[in-house]
Amino acid sequence: MTNQIPKLLLDTCSIINLSYCAPVAAIFRNRYEGSAGWVRAAHDELVRQRGRRPPHPQAGRATNWAATWLGAPIEMTDIDLIIATESIQRDIAAGSANSALDHLGEAASIALLQWAGTGRLISDDHGARGEARKRGVRTSSTVGVMAQLLTIAGSGIDVAMADTYLEILQAQDRMHMQLKSVDLLAGDLGPWQ
Repeated sequence: MTNQIPKLLLDTCSIINLSYCAPVAAIFRNRYEGSAGWVRAAHDELVRQRGRRPPHPQAGRATNWAATWLGAPIEMTDIDLIIATESIQRDIAAGSANSALDHLGEAASIALLQWAGTGRLISDDHGARGEARKRGVRTSSTVGVMAQLLTIAGSGIDVAMADTYLEILQAQDRMHMQLKSVDLLAGDLGPWQ
């Protein structure tokens, strides 16, 4: 495992969601390249989703996009981190109809950030963000980051781009709220907080 933990760790859900919207993905890449990363478990989860029948329609594109700028996935070999990942994975999956394997990337990211005591998880998995916060890990969704960028002049994110991203997430059944950029500007992100 690397000694240098990136400021941001992107999980499987956030990587998939960002890859649906090339302009927003490009802004994330330009703004955070060199300070963002991912864990091997998130990479493996994307590969597994590509191999399912039917395959996740975006998993291949998401994997390729992430690999172009997040660098090599962080390998976690420390036994304590592996045990923590398994515990977090069970807690995220508790009560869920999804396979616990669907939360491996999120759980490994949380375990690593908790161990490091620094950094932020970027996750579009509501349950993972809740579990991360319970464990003292700072977290945001891609929508939360977008809301922050909307308030920064010259960030590249404007109202039209934010609305496009939100509409794409809704059209792809990745977001079940009818958020608009005006909501983001008002700080009303609902469960995407």
